[in-house]
Amino acid sequence: MTGGPTTIKIGGIAGTHDDALRTLARQAPADAVIVHGGGQEIERWSRRLGIEQRRHEGLRVTDLDTLEVVIAVLAGLVSTRLVAALAMEGRAAVGLTGVDGHLLRLRARDPGLGAVGEVVGVDVERLEALAGTGLLPVLAPVGVDDDGALLNVNADEAAAAVGAARGGRLLLCTDVAGVQRDGRLVDRLDAAGAEAMLADGSATDGMRPKLRAALHAARAGCEVRIVDGRDPAGLAAALAGAAAGTLVTAA
Repeated sequence: MTGGPTTIKIGGIAGTHDDALRTLARQAPADAVIVHGGGQEIERWSRRLGIEQRRHEGLRVTDLDTLEVVIAVLAGLVSTRLVAALAMEGRAAVGLTGVDGHLLRLRARDPGLGAVGEVVGVDVERLEALAGTGLLPVLAPVGVDDDGALLNVNADEAAAAVGAARGGRLLLCTDVAGVQRDGRLVDRLDAAGAEAMLADGSATDGMRPKLRAALHAARAGCEVRIVDGRDPAGLAAALAGAAAGTLVTAA
Protein backbone atom coordinates (compact mmCIF):
# COMPACT_ATOMS: atom_id res chain seq x y z
CA MET A 1 0.00 0.00 0.00
CA THR A 2 1.22 3.45 -0.89
CA GLY A 3 2.01 5.60 2.14
CA GLY A 4 0.56 9.03 2.66
CA PRO A 5 -2.90 10.49 3.15
CA THR A 6 -6.19 9.10 1.85
CA THR A 7 -8.68 10.95 -0.37
CA ILE A 8 -12.09 9.34 -0.91
CA LYS A 9 -14.72 10.27 -3.46
CA ILE A 10 -18.29 9.24 -2.69
CA GLY A 11 -21.72 10.07 -4.07
CA GLY A 12 -24.54 11.58 -2.06
CA ILE A 13 -25.04 8.23 -0.30
CA ALA A 14 -26.55 9.26 3.04
CA GLY A 15 -29.85 7.46 3.44
CA THR A 16 -29.22 5.09 0.52
CA HIS A 17 -26.09 3.10 1.33
CA ASP A 18 -25.86 3.57 5.08
CA ASP A 19 -23.80 0.42 5.70
CA ALA A 20 -21.07 1.77 3.44
CA LEU A 21 -21.26 5.16 5.15
CA ARG A 22 -20.85 3.45 8.53
CA THR A 23 -17.73 1.76 7.16
CA LEU A 24 -16.33 5.13 6.12
CA ALA A 25 -17.14 6.67 9.50
CA ARG A 26 -15.46 3.88 11.40
CA GLN A 27 -12.54 2.95 9.16
CA ALA A 28 -11.50 6.00 7.15
CA PRO A 29 -8.07 7.02 8.49
CA ALA A 30 -7.55 10.12 10.56
CA ASP A 31 -5.93 11.92 7.62
CA ALA A 32 -8.83 11.24 5.24
CA VAL A 33 -10.56 13.88 3.13
CA ILE A 34 -13.90 13.07 1.51
CA VAL A 35 -15.03 14.69 -1.75
CA HIS A 36 -18.68 14.03 -2.52
CA GLY A 37 -20.98 14.25 -5.47
CA GLY A 38 -24.77 14.06 -5.53
CA GLY A 39 -25.77 13.76 -9.14
CA GLN A 40 -28.98 11.82 -8.53
CA GLU A 41 -30.18 14.39 -6.02
CA ILE A 42 -29.35 17.22 -8.43
CA GLU A 43 -31.32 15.50 -11.19
CA ARG A 44 -34.27 14.88 -8.86
CA TRP A 45 -34.47 18.52 -7.79
CA SER A 46 -33.94 19.73 -11.36
CA ARG A 47 -36.91 17.65 -12.50
CA ARG A 48 -39.02 19.03 -9.66
CA LEU A 49 -38.14 22.54 -10.80
CA GLY A 50 -38.64 21.79 -14.49
CA ILE A 51 -34.98 22.31 -15.42
CA GLU A 52 -33.77 20.17 -18.31
CA GLN A 53 -30.58 18.18 -17.67
CA ARG A 54 -27.98 17.66 -20.39
CA ARG A 55 -24.64 15.85 -20.41
CA HIS A 56 -21.58 15.87 -22.62
CA GLU A 57 -18.86 13.18 -22.29
CA GLY A 58 -20.32 12.23 -18.92
CA LEU A 59 -20.16 15.80 -17.59
CA ARG A 60 -23.20 17.82 -16.55
CA VAL A 61 -23.91 20.84 -18.72
CA THR A 62 -24.46 23.57 -16.14
CA ASP A 63 -26.50 26.59 -17.14
CA LEU A 64 -27.17 29.28 -14.54
CA ASP A 65 -30.43 27.70 -13.35
CA THR A 66 -28.72 24.33 -12.95
CA LEU A 67 -25.81 25.96 -11.14
CA GLU A 68 -28.19 27.27 -8.48
CA VAL A 69 -29.57 23.75 -8.00
CA VAL A 70 -26.06 22.26 -7.88
CA ILE A 71 -24.91 24.66 -5.17
CA ALA A 72 -28.09 24.34 -3.11
CA VAL A 73 -28.10 20.53 -3.29
CA LEU A 74 -24.39 19.82 -2.89
CA ALA A 75 -23.40 22.52 -0.41
CA GLY A 76 -26.68 22.32 1.50
CA LEU A 77 -28.75 19.15 1.40
CA VAL A 78 -26.16 16.49 0.53
CA SER A 79 -23.33 17.92 2.61
CA THR A 80 -25.50 18.33 5.69
CA ARG A 81 -26.93 14.82 5.38
CA LEU A 82 -23.46 13.30 5.04
CA VAL A 83 -22.03 15.21 8.00
CA ALA A 84 -25.05 14.27 10.12
CA ALA A 85 -24.82 10.60 9.16
CA LEU A 86 -21.10 10.51 9.96
CA ALA A 87 -21.78 12.19 13.30
CA MET A 88 -24.36 9.53 14.14
CA GLU A 89 -21.57 6.96 13.76
CA GLY A 90 -19.27 8.90 16.06
CA ARG A 91 -17.17 10.57 13.35
CA ALA A 92 -16.86 14.33 13.68
CA ALA A 93 -16.96 15.89 10.23
CA VAL A 94 -17.19 19.36 8.75
CA GLY A 95 -19.02 20.18 5.52
CA LEU A 96 -17.14 22.48 3.15
CA THR A 97 -17.11 23.66 -0.44
CA GLY A 98 -14.18 24.63 -2.59
CA VAL A 99 -15.20 28.25 -1.93
CA ASP A 100 -14.53 27.96 1.82
CA GLY A 101 -11.03 29.18 2.53
CA HIS A 102 -10.52 29.11 -1.25
CA LEU A 103 -9.74 25.40 -0.88
CA LEU A 104 -10.18 24.84 -4.61
CA ARG A 105 -8.95 27.28 -7.24
CA LEU A 106 -10.79 26.87 -10.53
CA ARG A 107 -10.79 28.03 -14.10
CA ALA A 108 -13.68 27.75 -16.54
CA ARG A 109 -13.74 24.85 -18.96
CA ASP A 110 -15.35 24.59 -22.40
CA PRO A 111 -18.00 27.33 -22.66
CA GLY A 112 -20.32 24.69 -24.12
CA LEU A 113 -20.47 23.08 -20.67
CA GLY A 114 -21.69 26.29 -19.07
CA ALA A 115 -20.61 27.14 -15.52
CA VAL A 116 -18.25 24.17 -15.23
CA GLY A 117 -14.71 24.49 -13.98
CA GLU A 118 -11.56 22.47 -13.58
CA VAL A 119 -9.31 22.53 -10.55
CA VAL A 120 -6.01 24.34 -11.04
CA GLY A 121 -5.03 24.62 -7.37
CA VAL A 122 -5.75 22.97 -4.02
CA ASP A 123 -4.96 24.52 -0.63
CA VAL A 124 -3.49 21.35 0.83
CA GLU A 125 -2.21 23.07 3.98
CA ARG A 126 -5.71 24.16 5.02
CA LEU A 127 -7.16 20.72 4.32
CA GLU A 128 -4.42 19.05 6.36
CA ALA A 129 -4.87 21.57 9.16
CA LEU A 130 -8.56 20.68 9.37
CA ALA A 131 -7.83 16.96 9.37
CA GLY A 132 -5.22 17.58 12.04
CA THR A 133 -7.89 18.87 14.42
CA GLY A 134 -9.66 15.51 14.35
CA LEU A 135 -12.35 16.66 11.94
CA LEU A 136 -13.12 14.79 8.72
CA PRO A 137 -13.36 17.33 5.87
CA VAL A 138 -16.34 16.62 3.59
CA LEU A 139 -15.83 18.71 0.48
CA ALA A 140 -18.52 19.63 -2.08
CA PRO A 141 -17.09 20.16 -5.59
CA VAL A 142 -18.03 23.76 -6.25
CA GLY A 143 -15.65 26.70 -6.22
CA VAL A 144 -14.75 30.03 -7.78
CA ASP A 145 -12.41 31.13 -10.53
CA ASP A 146 -10.01 34.05 -10.27
CA ASP A 147 -12.83 36.43 -11.24
CA GLY A 148 -15.06 35.18 -8.42
CA ALA A 149 -17.47 33.30 -10.68
CA LEU A 150 -19.06 30.24 -9.06
CA LEU A 151 -18.43 27.03 -10.98
CA ASN A 152 -19.51 23.40 -10.74
CA VAL A 153 -16.81 20.71 -10.89
CA ASN A 154 -17.24 17.03 -11.65
CA ALA A 155 -16.79 15.29 -8.29
CA ASP A 156 -14.44 12.62 -9.67
CA GLU A 157 -12.23 15.31 -11.19
CA ALA A 158 -12.26 17.33 -7.98
CA ALA A 159 -11.31 14.27 -5.93
CA ALA A 160 -8.51 13.44 -8.35
CA ALA A 161 -7.14 16.99 -8.09
CA VAL A 162 -7.25 16.84 -4.28
CA GLY A 163 -5.66 13.39 -4.31
CA ALA A 164 -2.94 14.45 -6.74
CA ALA A 165 -2.14 17.49 -4.60
CA ARG A 166 -2.06 15.50 -1.34
CA GLY A 167 -0.37 12.35 -2.64
CA GLY A 168 -0.96 8.96 -1.03
CA ARG A 169 -4.00 7.10 -2.27
CA LEU A 170 -7.31 7.89 -3.90
CA LEU A 171 -10.47 5.77 -3.68
CA LEU A 172 -13.10 6.56 -6.29
CA CYS A 173 -16.34 4.99 -5.08
CA THR A 174 -18.97 4.13 -7.67
CA ASP A 175 -22.10 1.99 -8.02
CA VAL A 176 -20.46 -0.98 -9.76
CA ALA A 177 -17.77 -3.42 -8.64
CA GLY A 178 -15.07 -1.52 -10.54
CA VAL A 179 -14.09 -1.05 -14.17
CA GLN A 180 -15.74 -3.70 -16.33
CA ARG A 181 -14.94 -4.77 -19.86
CA ASP A 182 -16.95 -7.35 -21.78
CA GLY A 183 -18.96 -7.99 -18.62
CA ARG A 184 -15.92 -8.83 -16.50
CA LEU A 185 -14.26 -6.92 -13.70
CA VAL A 186 -10.83 -5.56 -14.60
CA ASP A 187 -8.61 -6.04 -11.54
CA ARG A 188 -5.80 -3.83 -12.82
CA LEU A 189 -5.83 -1.24 -15.57
CA ASP A 190 -2.79 0.63 -16.84
CA ALA A 191 -2.83 3.97 -18.63
CA ALA A 192 -2.77 2.40 -22.10
CA GLY A 193 -5.75 0.21 -21.25
CA ALA A 194 -7.70 3.11 -19.77
CA GLU A 195 -6.97 5.33 -22.78
CA ALA A 196 -8.10 2.52 -25.08
CA MET A 197 -11.41 2.18 -23.22
CA LEU A 198 -11.97 5.92 -23.49
CA ALA A 199 -11.13 5.86 -27.21
CA ASP A 200 -13.16 2.84 -28.27
CA GLY A 201 -16.27 3.71 -26.29
CA SER A 202 -16.18 0.68 -23.99
CA ALA A 203 -16.09 3.06 -21.03
CA THR A 204 -19.68 4.17 -20.45
CA ASP A 205 -20.67 7.78 -19.82
CA GLY A 206 -20.56 7.42 -16.04
CA MET A 207 -17.19 5.67 -16.08
CA ARG A 208 -15.49 8.07 -18.47
CA PRO A 209 -14.88 10.91 -15.99
CA LYS A 210 -13.79 8.34 -13.38
CA LEU A 211 -11.16 6.89 -15.72
CA ARG A 212 -9.88 10.33 -16.66
CA ALA A 213 -9.76 11.30 -12.98
CA ALA A 214 -8.02 8.05 -12.03
CA LEU A 215 -5.37 8.57 -14.70
CA HIS A 216 -4.72 12.13 -13.55
CA ALA A 217 -4.15 11.05 -9.95
CA ALA A 218 -2.16 7.93 -10.89
CA ARG A 219 0.18 9.99 -13.07
CA ALA A 220 0.71 12.30 -10.09
CA GLY A 221 1.91 9.29 -8.06
CA CYS A 222 -1.28 8.27 -6.24
CA GLU A 223 -2.38 4.71 -5.66
CA VAL A 224 -5.82 4.79 -7.26
CA ARG A 225 -8.66 2.31 -6.91
CA ILE A 226 -12.15 2.44 -8.40
CA VAL A 227 -14.31 0.53 -5.94
CA ASP A 228 -17.96 -0.28 -5.25
CA GLY A 229 -19.14 2.34 -2.78
CA ARG A 230 -22.26 0.28 -1.99
CA ASP A 231 -20.27 -2.70 -0.71
CA PRO A 232 -19.15 -2.28 2.92
CA ALA A 233 -16.77 -5.27 2.80
CA GLY A 234 -15.06 -4.16 -0.39
CA LEU A 235 -14.84 -0.59 0.85
CA ALA A 236 -13.34 -1.77 4.14
CA ALA A 237 -10.76 -3.81 2.22
CA ALA A 238 -9.81 -0.80 0.10
CA LEU A 239 -9.52 1.44 3.17
CA ALA A 240 -7.22 -1.16 4.73
CA GLY A 241 -5.02 -1.18 1.64
CA ALA A 242 -6.12 -4.60 0.39
CA ALA A 243 -7.06 -5.47 -3.19
CA ALA A 244 -10.56 -4.31 -4.12
CA GLY A 245 -12.24 -3.07 -7.27
CA THR A 246 -9.91 -1.89 -10.03
CA LEU A 247 -6.39 -0.64 -9.44
CA VAL A 248 -5.55 2.07 -12.01
CA THR A 249 -1.85 2.64 -12.67
CA ALA A 250 0.11 5.15 -14.73
CA ALA A 251 2.56 2.53 -16.05
